[in-house]
Amino acid sequence: MRKMIAFALLALALASVQAKPVSAWGFNGHKFITERAIDLLPPELRPFFQKFRVTIVEHSIDPDTYRTMGFTEEPPRHFLDMDAYGPFPFAELPRDYKQAVEKRGADFVSKNGTVPWRAEEIYGQLRDAFKQLPTAPYARDNVKLFSSVLSHYVADSHQPFHAAVNYDGQMTNQQGIHSRFETELFDRYQDKLRFTPGPLAPIPNAREFLFTTLTDSFQLVEPILVADREAVKGRTEYDDAYFGVLFEKTGPIMERRMSSAMSAVASMITAAWTEAGKPALPAENPPRVPRPIRR
Repeated sequence: MRKMIAFALLALALASVQAKPVSAWGFNGHKFITERAIDLLPPELRPFFQKFRVTIVEHSIDPDTYRTMGFTEEPPRHFLDMDAYGPFPFAELPRDYKQAVEKRGADFVSKNGTVPWRAEEIYGQLRDAFKQLPTAPYARDNVKLFSSVLSHYVADSHQPFHAAVNYDGQMTNQQGIHSRFETELFDRYQDKLRFTPGPLAPIPNAREFLFTTLTDSFQLVEPILVADREAVKGRTEYDDAYFGVLFEKTGPIMERRMSSAMSAVASMITAAWTEAGKPALPAENPPRVPRPIRR
């Protein structure tokens, strides 16, 4: 699909009134990350997640649909503009949500994103769902739901443009780079991308894990912007040639970040299960207790 560069630059004038993009990796990318993460889970969990793979994968895009449904609290939950708090390495960015609000105010914190705190919240709900498995009949469904939603926010944290104020190139005259990188590039070149997720990582602190992830993501924003500028040179359209250059220069970044996201999703789910005491999670529903016979 071709897009006029002049049109995209004209849209820069409207940037101040446009909503911030929140659908990191696009629907296809989010599903792909969750799909691959399931196969990385430990053998005690994998049969359950494989049995309900379709449900878990499909619901991994739910947080993006929440915004479409009009949930006004949802958009900030997908990003964190780290440099809004000061320069790298972000020593002035409080890791604790209450401290961030006390220091900067609730409006500032909401405006610049809350993804690490939101993901930490969902992580806690997943841990609690695991804990409830032996006694609560609905816990199995909650494990599926919270795993899907957690996968989304963890994947969002791996997308570089979800960690920076210049989230769409609007500050460098590169409007639209957000979706060109995260969605269009993946959709065009998925068959050529090679993913190598690493082993599961221990996660003693979910929030700190996410802040580290976002810091790593932030450092990749400038290389992608440089690649975009080089790909645009001499062109008037975002055509096949443009995406060919962009893929050559940023494909390895996408491979690394998505591979890391797959490992991180599996690691977070496993950490929640471990923290819950590693309860049994058979693929099949446990037999129902028969109703007592009335006399």
